[in-house]
Amino acid sequence: MSSIQTNLGANIALLNTTASGMNMNKEIARLSSGFRINSSGDDAAGLAIANKLRGQAQSLSAASRNASQANSMLQIADGATNTISTILDRLKELATESNSDTIGSQRDKLDAEFQQLLQEITRITATTQYQGSNLIDGSFGASLNTSSALFSVTGVPSSGTTFTGNAAGTYALTADTTNHTITMTKGGVSQTVADVAGAQTLNFSEFGVKVNTDSGYVRDTAIGALTINAGSGGNFMVSSSGHYASSDLISLSSVDLTLSTLGISTSNVTTAANAQAALTAIDSATDHVNSAIGAIGAAESRISYAQTNVDTIQQNTTAAESTIRDANMAQETTAFTKFNILQQAGMAMISQANQSAAQVLTLLR
Repeated sequence: MSSIQTNLGANIALLNTTASGMNMNKEIARLSSGFRINSSGDDAAGLAIANKLRGQAQSLSAASRNASQANSMLQIADGATNTISTILDRLKELATESNSDTIGSQRDKLDAEFQQLLQEITRITATTQYQGSNLIDGSFGASLNTSSALFSVTGVPSSGTTFTGNAAGTYALTADTTNHTITMTKGGVSQTVADVAGAQTLNFSEFGVKVNTDSGYVRDTAIGALTINAGSGGNFMVSSSGHYASSDLISLSSVDLTLSTLGISTSNVTTAANAQAALTAIDSATDHVNSAIGAIGAAESRISYAQTNVDTIQQNTTAAESTIRDANMAQETTAFTKFNILQQAGMAMISQANQSAAQVLTLLR
């Protein structure tokens, strides 16, 4: 039927051309972004799965970095522990020499080196740190005792106190009400800082302790004691399987290589008898250090395997996300070419259909 009111052919061509244009725009979005899914409407279920996989992959990536950093930290502790082991060897050598009368009157010289080496062990344990945490003095994993007397003072909340690399124990705080200062003391070391009313930070940098007071604080009252609990070691999250408090963690107990723990803090080699006592103490200290070396080495080995495993999981998880979210460029290019041709063909057919309708005019001449 010849009609000028309804051009059925042109309408069909227009409908198909519109559909081709929409599909071509979708292919342009995929090819320009590299993603098969650019909006929820593209594949709602696929997007939900891909997003979950992406979150898991990022968490696994962070776990891998945790493992890498944990290994770095353990290598620092391992190096320092082995150095102390070497020092113990030298201490035993000195004590052995002192336990023989062939040394004559030279024991004081042996003891001078002996005491210097003991001080070096103290220095090493106090300065072996990672990210501000002491690693081998027993304070790793230390915590603030929120029941400390200091926190019963008005305007001194426990949440406002921080510490870094502190040895466990009690830190005494006293006030000078004349000069308005607060002094922190522990183990023969003290530090005095100025004290004012209200909000402030009492920075005891010698101890790595900062006490933040609030507006309710009254000057000269931040006294009493601050207690830091002994370190319990640390946990390293080296996986992300959902067992965040158990299987995803690798733990390391606190390592304490201080002289008092090693039992050689008062050792000397000034006499044969003292040298004999020192030898016995050094033997025990060597066993203690060797146990620490074993624990650190075992943790290093385990974390290395854990990192390899989490890297593999992370890679496979990322690959799984890619198969859902990413565009297959060859496939999308083929589809784009098809819709581009269809759209051009559709435009040509619309033109042809319009010309066909115009031929009706010949009947009216």
